[in-house]
Amino acid sequence: MRFVREGEIKATKPGPDRFSDGVWEAEALAEVEPDGLRAHRFSYDPQARSGWHTHDGEQALHVLSGRGVVTRWGETRGTLIGPGDWVHVQPGEKHWHGAVADDTLVHIAVTASGKTHWHAPVTDEEYRAGLG
Repeated sequence: MRFVREGEIKATKPGPDRFSDGVWEAEALAEVEPDGLRAHRFSYDPQARSGWHTHDGEQALHVLSGRGVVTRWGETRGTLIGPGDWVHVQPGEKHWHGAVADDTLVHIAVTASGKTHWHAPVTDEEYRAGLG
């Protein structure tokens, strides 16, 4: 068993191949087994977002504060999320998530297993369409 204290968690800026500018990533739980369970806290400035991506395993997002959007591949409009909301992402489901245009977003991402596969960045047009 391992306990992680808030003071041990350090935020870094993820690379532009995965996220737009204005995103901070903090690893809370590092995987113990290769490609095992892991958890991160993400903080997004207004309009900041992930790129399109998929996961080999399940992922759960839990919104701590602010407002955001999650958009699945093929949707013409995303789903707005806010404090206390949970999102269950199925394995292989191509999606992106980020903050709305006029608020920040902070969420925890718990990924059950496997790798995350990064695809193309979300364009400004895709972002605006996701907000509806």
